Amino acid sequence: MAGAGLAASLWSWLRDRRRSLGLHVWIGLLAIGGIGAAVNGTTAVTLWLQAADLHALAAGRDVAVEPDAAPPLLHARALHLLARDRIAEAEVFGVQLVRAGDPDLLAGYRFTLGNARLRRAFSFIEVARLNDAIPEVALAKTAYRAALAADPEHYDAKVNLDIAMRLVRDLPRESLEGVGDPDARPKKVWTDLPGLPRGGP
Repeated sequence: MAGAGLAASLWSWLRDRRRSLGLHVWIGLLAIGGIGAAVNGTTAVTLWLQAADLHALAAGRDVAVEPDAAPPLLHARALHLLARDRIAEAEVFGVQLVRAGDPDLLAGYRFTLGNARLRRAFSFIEVARLNDAIPEVALAKTAYRAALAADPEHYDAKVNLDIAMRLVRDLPRESLEGVGDPDARPKKVWTDLPGLPRGGP
């Protein structure tokens, strides 16, 4: 009888412990589920805010973007600034895009940077500030080459690089004195070009 009572007590103790263990397991699972829901909720909010910022930038509205933001947001912000010739500000985001290492975004950024540089060069040429235009053309060529390094099939970068390479060597001879650009081989004056490219290159 004593042995039976001891067995019954042991069984009762194990049953109580099992119920207690089950309760703790359920509490743990609920806690994990709650944490997961919170994380998913935070991620969803972050993605929603990012999408809103991307939409605003695409619509031409200025949005403050942190340098450690997601690469698509860095790219959109850089392109927004370059479209407004705010090159120095855009290059801050360009550094982060280089670190992110996305070749498509990097090619797009470098191409747009080259366009901004070339637009600035054209604006100098139109007012006969040729000595100011030449460095901008050189920087545009560097940007287009970087775009092609990231995406060798970027057709627009190839075309615009060709345009940029023709600009400096066709400027008036006297404006090229002391220029170290290997592409600057004068042959004809600027006015002999068939036409100055207009609009966004």
